[in-house]
Amino acid sequence: MTAMTQPTDIDLDLRHMTPLVRASFRLTSERHTLDHLLDELGVPGARSWQRGETEGISSQRRSHGWCVELPEQHTYALDDALSQLLAVLAPHRDDIVATIRSLELDAHFGLHVQMTGDRAPAGYWSPVNIKTIALYEASLEADISVSPAP
Repeated sequence: MTAMTQPTDIDLDLRHMTPLVRASFRLTSERHTLDHLLDELGVPGARSWQRGETEGISSQRRSHGWCVELPEQHTYALDDALSQLLAVLAPHRDDIVATIRSLELDAHFGLHVQMTGDRAPAGYWSPVNIKTIALYEASLEADISVSPAP
């Protein structure tokens, strides 16, 4: 008999089939380097890059940037992943918005989804999250990649 705390083969299979979502928030600029924002904004886990740095194997960054990215999570609810990211940014929101405006930065929220077969996540975003994104004057992107079902 299997203990209730031990995942079963079915649980593991279902988890494997559940979409993998990574939520991120990026600030980019063609004119300004943004590495100083790491200290100025103080958002835990933030990172920055410079235009021309390599990104992956063959491409280079087209702009300077600053980013906060949450770890990947298995979920069918894109709005939940977005809510978690907004909660991380919330204590710093006023400073981030002021920086966006003063440096004329581009702001982008991204949800990067890896799904298997036809196991699509819910493409729903709550009105409160949409209003919050608007406060940042940011775009919202959902990038979905599909792997064939095993």
